[in-house]
Amino acid sequence: MCNVVDDELREGTSHGVKILYKFPWGSETLETLWSLGHTQLIKTHQGSCINLQCRDGRKSVVPHVISVSVNVDQGMLAYLFNSLQLLKKTDSKQKLHQRTVLKLHPSLTPVKVALDMGRGSNSELRQVCEGLLQEFLEVGISTWPGYLDTMSLSLENLHTKYDEMGVLFTVVVSESTLKSGLLLVRNRDTTIRETMHISEIKCYLLKYISASDNI
Repeated sequence: MCNVVDDELREGTSHGVKILYKFPWGSETLETLWSLGHTQLIKTHQGSCINLQCRDGRKSVVPHVISVSVNVDQGMLAYLFNSLQLLKKTDSKQKLHQRTVLKLHPSLTPVKVALDMGRGSNSELRQVCEGLLQEFLEVGISTWPGYLDTMSLSLENLHTKYDEMGVLFTVVVSESTLKSGLLLVRNRDTTIRETMHISEIKCYLLKYISASDNI
């Protein structure tokens, strides 16, 4: 936060304060508060100034006007930069693990689920993924069709990719899905991987998304 220098003051303003955000390339203004005094209020009011006055202790004064100007683009960029976090965790062997996560609020995350496939028959796994994709979209769960990507990635690289995209859940269809109906589901925030039956996944995701709206 800093004061606006006299050379940058707008016409009719007596004082200004800038709210800054420190980007990697330097600080930029997100919001500016201007003190306009009471000149404009008196100028636009057609009646007696007595009608404008309010009590300040024992004195009767005309309120001062505050104007706020906001740079929405810079504000959104600052929000995204602040949400891109480097998370560190030490495992049981005291080995340090780091991951970059776009950690948006669950209700603001554009893509809730990434749908991908592991090892197995590509044609059969793709059919299952397409069925799940339609099922998710029909109930309003925004889903990334990762299974359409022709570049094959390891499970760890998939998680890294979707963490950086800010995706809440990664659902992986594999050979075991074809045999037993079990999916691998991974939570972005906890990194916990759990198996879940394909018949339960939709209700599970809807319950989580619904609860996150009230956080």
